[in-house]
Amino acid sequence: MTFKIRDLCIELSFPLAALMTAVIIFDTSMSVIICFASVIAHETGHLLAMRHFGSYPQKIKLTLFDIAIIDRKKITLSDNAELIITLAGVTVNFFLSTISYFILYFTTNTCIEIFLNTNLTLGLFNILPIDSLDGGQALFILLSKKFSPFTSMKILDIISFMILIPLALMGFLVLLRSKYNFTLLLTALYLIAIILLKNRKSP
Repeated sequence: MTFKIRDLCIELSFPLAALMTAVIIFDTSMSVIICFASVIAHETGHLLAMRHFGSYPQKIKLTLFDIAIIDRKKITLSDNAELIITLAGVTVNFFLSTISYFILYFTTNTCIEIFLNTNLTLGLFNILPIDSLDGGQALFILLSKKFSPFTSMKILDIISFMILIPLALMGFLVLLRSKYNFTLLLTALYLIAIILLKNRKSP
């Protein structure tokens, strides 16, 4: 499913479209929709920063497991600009969670509480120095100022595994205790698989 917003092409995979339809129909608590809104806010932060630096993307591809921002203009940006774009998403999440916290200080609302928690969780998770997450990309940019891209990537891979392996073990323990909550384990294994596949394709 593809549609355009001005010059921006947005491609939505069929599985994601089907899931979103099911959520809208069956999610009476609105929690999944609020989570999705937090993800959209995160990606909007990246897009606004990209537009600010004149590197607005031509295409956004949304799938069940990933959101890819594709920019074929190949505009050369400074390291500082790349860093700002990379961290713009988590900045928006932390800003929204802070605003939600102050709103909850004056009133009680379940939806706002969920919005606070999802934005805070999304921001904290994405800031982790793991390859393919915003924190990992930011760390790579900083490392590249002192080391070669190859060395920077190797350092990032080591740090990523040092975090992901304990996360996977923690996710396994959570699964054993809850009998159903496999989210953390699946996420950790997915990120490990991405790193391994990337290294396998590298020359």
